[in-house]
Amino acid sequence: MKLDDLSREELYKKVWSKPGIKLSKEFGISDVAIAKRCRKLNIPRPPRGYWAKIEAGQRPKRSLLPPASEQVLVKKVREFKDQSLILPEESAPLHALAEEFLKAAKSASLSYDKKRIHLRERSVPEADISKGMVLRAVQAFHVLLQVVEPLGIHFRRSQSSYDGGHFRKGNDRLHFKIEEVLVAKPETSGRRRTYYGNSQENTVPCGFLTLTLKTERYGSSGTRTWEENEKNPLEKVLAEMAKFICNHYMEAQKRREAEAIERAAQRVESERRHQEYLRAEAIRRSKEAEEKHAKALELATQQRRDDLVKAAEWWRLHQSVAGFIAECEQRWVAVQGGKLTDEQKDWMTWARAEAGALSPFEIGYPDPLADGGFDPTAVAFGGPYPATRKFPHPPTMPQIPAPVVIKSGYESSSYQPPPQNPYPFWLRHPRH
Repeated sequence: MKLDDLSREELYKKVWSKPGIKLSKEFGISDVAIAKRCRKLNIPRPPRGYWAKIEAGQRPKRSLLPPASEQVLVKKVREFKDQSLILPEESAPLHALAEEFLKAAKSASLSYDKKRIHLRERSVPEADISKGMVLRAVQAFHVLLQVVEPLGIHFRRSQSSYDGGHFRKGNDRLHFKIEEVLVAKPETSGRRRTYYGNSQENTVPCGFLTLTLKTERYGSSGTRTWEENEKNPLEKVLAEMAKFICNHYMEAQKRREAEAIERAAQRVESERRHQEYLRAEAIRRSKEAEEKHAKALELATQQRRDDLVKAAEWWRLHQSVAGFIAECEQRWVAVQGGKLTDEQKDWMTWARAEAGALSPFEIGYPDPLADGGFDPTAVAFGGPYPATRKFPHPPTMPQIPAPVVIKSGYESSSYQPPPQNPYPFWLRHPRH
């Protein structure tokens, strides 16, 4: 069994049942990997000296398994019903990230409109707020951190130098932005603005915060916005946001668990299909090998039969040529008073050599052990198969034309194989 296959409770029992060295050997991994898995699942491990006390006969106290972060999320979501989160006092200590946010906002200069700061720091939220709303925005950020960090949801640094930080748990992110929108000045709200005028010239910061969470950094999909106003105070807005964050990561965890179950089912199905394919492939290959073996035996039998017929035909040609040479000699002797000229003797020598090359006996055919019949059942599966002579086709035997393969498209070709030389190798190369 692999480490990832163990449930949280099963891994907790394993960790407290034997030392890490023995446990690492059981799983075939390092104790560092086991420790990482325990930290990820929030599983306490035995402290230093625990196993020494066990060997000494003591019974040290075992740390209890705390609730999983998902269980804490579910419980926390239920607590947010009709709840408001209280902002800290101005003199109260702030979270370290809130302090960093405060420092960055105070040192930030106003944007081009000279009304708000445009903050884009990697480790703090993205912010477009006036200087007067900095402390209120920092307090809101502090309250959210105090609620979500104990649940395993942390505010992480952005990888881009153009974006602010984001809430993160696992691989799920929520990009956070704090904004103070601009509204028209009361005294100029009814005045008509010329087309060439600045759209923000007669606007002022509204004095309320707008908080935005986005599942994706760019685009409008997955965006949720909360607006503070006189009827909806910031304390209530923060409670709604905290509840949304917890709900978001709770649903994300459920989705990941469902995806993990689906992936496991897909792996099982994929393995089943793979094994089924392997079995079918093995059957196909076995059948293909059997057909190939039977075809090879049939081909060897047919080739031996063809060798016999071709050898007989070459022998007939040999006798016919030898008889013709003898007849020529008799005629010349009868006409010339029993003597042959030098030219006739040379021709006779050449003709007899050519006639001898036509005989299959020149290559030792037939050899009953190598050229006779064989028992197909005695041939091993896959060979080696009986050897054959494969005589060239005699010129007096009819040629069987090769099958014509007609192809279409670019593969079509009018290529024809060259005609086969009708004479055997030993006739074309007498010295061999």
